[in-house]
Amino acid sequence: MCFTLDIQFNKINPNHGVVCITLYEPDYKPVFEKQLKHYARNVRVKGFRVGAVPVEVISKMYGRSILTEELLKVAASALKNYIEQEQIPIFIEPLLVTPKQDQDIDIDLPNQQGITFSYEIGLMEYPTIELGPHISVTEFKISQVEGKLVDEFVEALQLIHGQRVNLNESTADAILSGSLEMGAGTVTLPLRISVAYVPEGLRETLVGLSVGAKVMITQEMLKNHFAAILGISFGVFATLKKKYIAGPMMFTIDAISQVVPAPIEPTLFNLIFGKGVVDSVSSFREAITKIILLDKCTEASYTFFEDLRDELFKYNSIHLPDVFLKKWLSFHNPVATPEEVEDYYNAFEQDVRWELLLGNIVRKNNLTVTESEVIDEAKRIYADDIKNKLVDSQSEFNDSTIYPAVITMLAHDKGKLYIKLHQELSKNRAINFIKQHISVVPQTVTAEQFDARI
Repeated sequence: MCFTLDIQFNKINPNHGVVCITLYEPDYKPVFEKQLKHYARNVRVKGFRVGAVPVEVISKMYGRSILTEELLKVAASALKNYIEQEQIPIFIEPLLVTPKQDQDIDIDLPNQQGITFSYEIGLMEYPTIELGPHISVTEFKISQVEGKLVDEFVEALQLIHGQRVNLNESTADAILSGSLEMGAGTVTLPLRISVAYVPEGLRETLVGLSVGAKVMITQEMLKNHFAAILGISFGVFATLKKKYIAGPMMFTIDAISQVVPAPIEPTLFNLIFGKGVVDSVSSFREAITKIILLDKCTEASYTFFEDLRDELFKYNSIHLPDVFLKKWLSFHNPVATPEEVEDYYNAFEQDVRWELLLGNIVRKNNLTVTESEVIDEAKRIYADDIKNKLVDSQSEFNDSTIYPAVITMLAHDKGKLYIKLHQELSKNRAINFIKQHISVVPQTVTAEQFDARI
């Protein structure tokens, strides 16, 4: 198709711009008329045979909505081609601001000269990234899990799998299941509160409540709770303490129950790990220890990445088009209030800045991940999965046998897996580069010592 369209790019500032695309009749009329004929061949209209509906009838009935759809397609295609040809460094999907996307476009085909589509775009900056030995981050290694954490975990399992009786009203030994509102209420966390673990002087607030009741929860009320009792992971628990629980938060009660803890015996072992996997209290505790250690190692890794990000942001400013991004969030969350959009943005902007910083490091240091590297990673994942499934089988496989399946897997669902693997490999490559150019301080600690750092 030969376009006569006109494209103008206005760079408002280094990280925000507007692309205006004006379409003229030769740009959209052929595809519009083709789509009208397609409808005429396939649509069912009372009084006409299928395939015999006049195009003029279709135009009167559906013309405006068909025209709107085709105009949007042509404009979006032109925008995509323009961004690629001009190598405009965008970091987020462009936002159509005029005309409105949820309305049919008002255009007079015979008389109107053209129609303009305006897209706001977020632009990447490429500032120099400061690294060096003066940037220091501690990387924790978890050596062991103390018995106290194992005791707490077992205690929680006894409650989870104990005999449960639902109550109409909370008592001093009740367990309250519900959701905790964080931030401006846009983030909720499923939580379990044991009234018996609340300090004695504060329990009264939680007694005599019914399902659906809302109550303010303070840090002091939860100080004796641990992750397993709350029903959350160690990592989520750490984030809760670090970021949210400084002030009172609203807790909504979804269920109230009283529990007789399950005894520590083979029935509990089989319920949690499967029949015969563990056969004694000592092997049960050993298996629990491994679970906690794995969780703590994962949390330590997450903590390192979070601390690394925070430390790099102290020395590197990554600017974002705040107004545009909030407008973008509002468009993609149409029922959100302005306060909720602000809350979304506070969580969203840190991730965007981090991705831009890592992407800049990849670009400036020739760390680009190739297609063959993505395929190799997909083959490794696929092969590992097959090995796990064929652990007792004599079947053999090699690169040539799994390659077609891997290519199909990467292309599935518009290449989402390919994109995901590419992003993960790029991120890992950038972080490894950063670690080589700053001071990473290894520190071996126990699980309890790791928790005590907060």
